[in-house]
Amino acid sequence: MRAASAALQDFLRLRQPCWLAELFTITLADGVTQYFWTSFDRTLTFSGSTWIALGPLISRTRMTLRHTVEVPEMEIRIAALDSAKVQGLNLKTAVHNGIFDGARIGVYRSFMPSAGDTSLGLVTMFVGRLSQAVITASGVTFTAKGDNVLMNQQAPRNLYQTTCLHTFCDVNCALSEANYTQSNTAGFGATTTFVPWGSAQSNYGLYVLGAITFNAANAGGGVCAGQIRTIRNADATGVYLTYPLYGQPQAGDAFSVLMGCARTLSACQNHTDNAGSPVDNEQHYRGYPFVPQAEYGA
Repeated sequence: MRAASAALQDFLRLRQPCWLAELFTITLADGVTQYFWTSFDRTLTFSGSTWIALGPLISRTRMTLRHTVEVPEMEIRIAALDSAKVQGLNLKTAVHNGIFDGARIGVYRSFMPSAGDTSLGLVTMFVGRLSQAVITASGVTFTAKGDNVLMNQQAPRNLYQTTCLHTFCDVNCALSEANYTQSNTAGFGATTTFVPWGSAQSNYGLYVLGAITFNAANAGGGVCAGQIRTIRNADATGVYLTYPLYGQPQAGDAFSVLMGCARTLSACQNHTDNAGSPVDNEQHYRGYPFVPQAEYGA
């Protein structure tokens, strides 16, 4: 059963005609950036938040809920003109560049005694995360899945392996990403797989196996805004990427680079932060370097 305010319950018991609207809240992976859109024909406001009607056209498919561990799933369809911008990019480009990766979505319903009157409160219909995205000629279709999709884990959860199970600077690694990240800009001669340093970068060898992240479009990221790639190699000239970018960076495009980690015990014992100071993180190492090697018969 979905929670509803006492006032809304009293109103629904009267079986009076009402206006119905659905409101969609999308929160990007940073946990801060939010977009409020509604399928209603006018902008709606409730509890300090405003859902825009004159932005992208948004709708959803039916959703089935069961009292089991089955993951609830539905499609969110968004159509938008190129003039509707998300972080400075049109919607399809933003999705293509991965800006919506890891985003969460909330779907709410409002029963209104008169058009635009949300005083009876909102009913939460669905809360989950955006999954697969398909870009079409008119917009984007997202698959939204309930949070219990996180229960789809391999078992056993942890494997015995020589390298660390953690990702560098994640919550289990416990190192602060800010202490191992540097900002720079692209130099001249960039390609989709090579980004030259715009200004000299010290300790460039530390960024091998790291990641490069281009800034948002409104923060100077250029045509590659929001894109993240693994760094295959780095030298005094720039960084070489494992997978190509969707566009070719231009000189001056802003990005940040995160140092890499080989996830070995020796690497964990000898990290170097932005200040050049050695850091021993062995207490958080989650590998098994002394597991006997497989033996082969003669």
